[in-house]
Parts: sequence; structure tokens; C-alpha cells
Amino acid sequence: MKWKKRALAALLAALCLLTACGEGGLGGDDGPVDTVEVSDAYFGMAWYQNGTLNPVLDSTSINRLLCEALYEGLFEVSGNFTAQNVLCASYTGDGTTFTFTLRDDVTFWSGEKLTAADVVASLQAAQYNEASPYHNRLVEAASIEALSGSEVRIVLSSPNINFPRLLDIPIYRQGSAESGDFADGTGPFQPVKDGNQWKLEANESWHGGFLGSIRHITLVPMTRADAAESSFRTGDVSLLREPRIAPDGASTIIGGSIDTVRTASADLHYLGVNYSNPYLANAKVRQALSAALGRQSLCDTQLQTFAAPAVLPVNPQPAADGLTLNMSADTETAARLLREGLEQAGGAGDTGQDDGETDTGEEDADGEAGGTDTGSGGASGGDAALSIRLLVNANNTFKVAAAEQIAASWKAVGVSVTVDRQPYETYVSMLQSGDFDVYYGGNAADAGF
Repeated sequence: MKWKKRALAALLAALCLLTACGEGGLGGDDGPVDTVEVSDAYFGMAWYQNGTLNPVLDSTSINRLLCEALYEGLFEVSGNFTAQNVLCASYTGDGTTFTFTLRDDVTFWSGEKLTAADVVASLQAAQYNEASPYHNRLVEAASIEALSGSEVRIVLSSPNINFPRLLDIPIYRQGSAESGDFADGTGPFQPVKDGNQWKLEANESWHGGFLGSIRHITLVPMTRADAAESSFRTGDVSLLREPRIAPDGASTIIGGSIDTVRTASADLHYLGVNYSNPYLANAKVRQALSAALGRQSLCDTQLQTFAAPAVLPVNPQPAADGLTLNMSADTETAARLLREGLEQAGGAGDTGQDDGETDTGEEDADGEAGGTDTGSGGASGGDAALSIRLLVNANNTFKVAAAEQIAASWKAVGVSVTVDRQPYETYVSMLQSGDFDVYYGGNAADAGF
């Protein structure tokens, strides 16, 4: 059984059983499920109605789960970030010119056979519409054309050997997005209207076989973006995808009898360094700050296991062979690099543990942040070898907690740190003016990352 088939069956089965069990609750099974009992229990999915559902042009977060149930791409990206064939049977490519051959056993819900013209129409819809969440993936495509009924050729304006990873763009039947409620898809479910109510039924002709788990999914119409969460709380919606560590700090925390399944995202948390600080402009000083960080511990504690440690800004992360990935803090190496870096930069001071007076941004009894604001930083922070100011968005409690732990890690190698918590508007203004030494940043990549 294909990975996607097993994963979707496991997820839907766990949530469906949870809905039926009431307050008792059941633990979810994250592993592959090959045999799933069919259930008639109620299962609701949010649906934001805004004309015909075109999976390529729809940019609402509410409908992403719905689109994943109804549509498929040429590929899907696996857990180790490789392109796995879905609608594509095989392909050839030299980094600039790619030729994709389609599977010959795929039909749409309507019974029409999947053709290269359908793929070209779907991809060009994303390419020519800047509002599409997939537009940026195809900006380097110089041409997209059908060579035959089952072959598609894409020529890029610049080489990208990993281009197939970007082609999990949903495919729909050419011309079907102009009328009706749903563009014609090839996914494991298909929409069926029962009176005035839309439901999803298993697609009996799906090339992946019988999905199992549930018979029907009731579509719950939404008119506002924030309605899905409230409907999930009341039980009308059975499945909700929300960021645990929300960019604005307003993370979704829902109690009661629910099952949580973690899914990977392209969101990145990182530390930005101001090179105008002469000490931070030194590579060894920056390497020292990096070596002092316990990335794994930070993810497990302050980010509550809803983050994975990384040493590169994009996935996949490098293999450990021959590399120091620095998932745990290496204080000995950090202290050595800090000492060498400060000597190169002209700094002075003891790189050992300070006397405990390092400010980590804790508030005093009057609610004011303690310690001395060092401005642009320096190497004369009392007994500390280096004094820096770490700017963080005060509106995001996760990031504030993480910044405090980062400050403690740097304190361990003799760095004095002021955690400068600022409201988001002030935080952005200070970033734009360069009024920081180091800042805790985040980037939520869109579908075109």
C-alpha cells in the first residue's frame, strides 16, 4: 500500500474513532495502517465556499485539507524530502529540461482519463496567476507543453535538478474549473451532493485502491477564516490543521478528548546577526554562539517538541557523516572559538563563567527588565567577554521562552545577554533600523518555497 494511502487512512481512522468515543478518548497510532475498519460515524470537514473550488488558485488555509482529499499532484514530497511518484509514472531530466510520463491507470471522478493536456492546464493556471499559492514554484519555467497524450515537457530558464520536488501541485481536469462547485480531481475522495448537503464519498475508481476508514465526510460550509476553529471546538468539524507555534503568538490550544498528530511544515526559526557589531562580524564569534546552542534541548523544552533541530535553513538537513551537526551544546568548543574570535576582533576579557550577574531579560519587582542595555554590544561587559542584546517579539510566548534559554546557553560560555522583548510593531521597526545585535526571527514559507 502506498505511503500516502496508509498515512491518510491512519489519520482519518484515529480522528473518526475519537469522535465516536466521546469523553473516553483514544490514543492515536502514527504508524502505517493497512487494515482499517469502515465506520459510519460522523466526520466533518471545513469548506470555505467561494465559487468553484479550484485547488491551484484557492489560497485559503481552510480548504487545504479538503484539496488534499480531492486532488493529487505529479509527485508528493516524502518525509525525507524526496519526490515520490503519484500521477507521474516516470521522468527524465538534465536539470533544465524535464519530460514527465503520466500513469495510464488514472481517471478523474467524472470517468475521464488523465491526459497531458490536463496537467499542462493545471500547471499553467499556477504559472500565469500570481495569486496562486503555487505561482512561485513555476516562475523559472520557460515553457510547459504536452508532447503527447501522456507526456509533458517543462523547460526551465535556469537549472534546478530538484525541480520535481516542487510538482506536488494539484492537478484537475482541463475546463472543469469554469463551472460547478468543484474542479474535477483524481484524489481518494470525490464530492457528492445529497439534497442541499455536500459530502465526500470514497472514489471507487481511485488508482490507489480502497482507502477505508470512513464512508462519508460531511462538508461544513464556512464563511469566515476563523470559523473552522470554533466549529472544531463544538464538534461540527472533526479535523483541524493549526500551527502549534503560531507566528503571532496566538497558538491554538484545545483541550478535551482530541488526538494530536504532528505534521511537518516549512516554517523556520532562526537567529539573525547584525554585522555592524564588530565582534559579531567575526566568524569565530558567530561560530561560538552557534556551538553554545543546544538545538535539540531547545526544541524539546521551550518549543514543546513541535520543532525539529536544524543546521541549514532548508530541508533536507545534511547527513551526520563527517559533519558536526551541533544538536547539543558544545561549551568547550564555544569557549575556545569565542576566545579566538575576540582576540582577532581586538576584544579582551575572560571567556570563563561570569559571576552570575548576566542579564537574561528577567523582570524585577517593578516589572522593568533588569541589567544594562549595551546598545550595539561590546567586549567590555563587566566580567563577561562579550555583551550583546537579543531582540525578540514579545507577542510570541514561545519565542520569548526560547530566547531566554538561548541567553542562558550563551551565559554558560561567558557572554552577557540582554533579552530585549518588544511588541511586534516595535520589534519590526527595530529590525528595519538595525537597532539590535542578534534577533530571534521566524519565516513561514508558502507553497512556493
